Amino acid sequence: MDVYNRHIYPGDGYAKRAIKRKVELDWGTEDMEYLQKVELHSEGALNEVRPDIIIYNAGTDILDGDPLGGLAISPQGIIKRDEIIFRAARRRGIPILMVTSGGYQKKTARIIADSILNLHRQGLIGEEATEGAGPSHVPLMMSKSISSGATFSAI
Repeated sequence: MDVYNRHIYPGDGYAKRAIKRKVELDWGTEDMEYLQKVELHSEGALNEVRPDIIIYNAGTDILDGDPLGGLAISPQGIIKRDEIIFRAARRRGIPILMVTSGGYQKKTARIIADSILNLHRQGLIGEEATEGAGPSHVPLMMSKSISSGATFSAI
C-alpha cells in the first residue's frame, strides 16, 4: 500500500504498476481526508493479506509547507497516522518495522520524536507493547531514508 500525491509520485510507470494498493491524493489534501483514507486502506490491505511483518515507511514530506510533498497534513495528523498504522498491526498481532523518510523541514525531527513518544504513551511500542506479543515480536527499529508519503509493505 502506498499513500502519495498523485501529481509528483511515483515518477515512472514501472514503479507505479508495482504498487498493489494505490491511495492517490491531490495537492493540498488535509488531515481529515488523509487520515480517513489511511485508515480505510490500511484496514483493507491487512484484511486482504496476512503478513508476517509490516515494513512501515513513515514519510513526513506530507507535512504542510514541505517543499516536495504538496500535501497539507498537520503535525497532529502525522502523529495520528502513525497511531492508526500501529493500532492496525497490534489488533492483528503483526510485528512492525518503522522507518522514517522524506520531510524537508527543520521541524520534521521534532514531529517524528513526538509521534514515537505518543506511540510509547499509547502502549504501542516499548516494553508494554511486547508483553504477550509472543516469540514473533520484532522491536521498533528506526532509520532515515529518502522516499515519499506513507508506505507499508506486508511480507
